[in-house]
Amino acid sequence: MTTYMFDMFKFSRMLDMKDGQLSLMGTPISIVPTDLLCEQQKMLIDTLGIEKAYDSIYSASKKGAFEYNNEFIKKQKFEDKKKIIDWQKKIVTFAGWGEVEIALSDVKNTKFVFVFRNSPYPKSYGSAKYAVDFVASGFAAGGLSVVCGENLDAVEIKCMARGDPFCQIVVDKPEIVMDTKINLWKTWGVR
Repeated sequence: MTTYMFDMFKFSRMLDMKDGQLSLMGTPISIVPTDLLCEQQKMLIDTLGIEKAYDSIYSASKKGAFEYNNEFIKKQKFEDKKKIIDWQKKIVTFAGWGEVEIALSDVKNTKFVFVFRNSPYPKSYGSAKYAVDFVASGFAAGGLSVVCGENLDAVEIKCMARGDPFCQIVVDKPEIVMDTKINLWKTWGVR
């Protein structure tokens, strides 16, 4: 715990505020209420349908995470993939997306499993028949695509909004994730 707190203190020193603008490691950020993000997602689902809304939110989150992580890795001059993944986990936790645990990290075979405990997003979102962490899934896919040097995708297979005790996101090769997502969505009655 002490090492974790030290890392978070070091990380928080990379947060800068000047003239009403926040930046984290040189990247502009905003602090937005979780309820607002949840309502925007629900409105997109109502307007576009779940598949188009999911694709839009997930793709934008993945692209943003890819760009952010690419810059982060360059600025920090990280080379060790396990160290990068550990820092990514800390950043997501520090940013308030819940306490992130790495359940599986197989860099060689590009397969990862993350567990989000105490995540505010599904709590704010409320009950749903599908997994709701579209943004966090995109973050995981984009960040790990940079680390592994290949296009990866992610799918949430457990979600607190569905009544699971935690949220669980799997990152793998796109064809594997697509098959998993299609089967889950059929099971959940979304597709």
